[in-house]
Amino acid sequence: MVDINRIAAGNYWNHMGLSLIVKDEAAYVTMKEMTETTQVYGNIHGGAVAGLIDASIAIAINNQLPLDQGAYTIEMKVNYLLPAKGELIAKGSILKKGNKIIVGQSEVTNSNGEIIAIGIATFMAINSNVP
Repeated sequence: MVDINRIAAGNYWNHMGLSLIVKDEAAYVTMKEMTETTQVYGNIHGGAVAGLIDASIAIAINNQLPLDQGAYTIEMKVNYLLPAKGELIAKGSILKKGNKIIVGQSEVTNSNGEIIAIGIATFMAINSNVP
């Protein structure tokens, strides 16, 4: 399997305030609210929430790929259900895994356990030479 901790240590994750939590064999991605991710109304920007969804699905998918493969997003859809505030947690999962195309989903909740967004994304598996 791909080392998901390496993915979580990437520049984008650090810049966006994302963290990986592995609990009971499930991987979650958290995002803390930062001034840089809020929009004019004081909520976390929808683009930042979309990035969290993408990251959580990527973790779920890469956790199931062999070491010589990686995957990247080729399509994504997000439904925003509530304004995003505070710390968010996203759990990504795989809906369907083919030889090259993998479809995943994510559910984002706030610190009160309310679902604030859901997303679905399609990834393409590739051979990876990442050291």
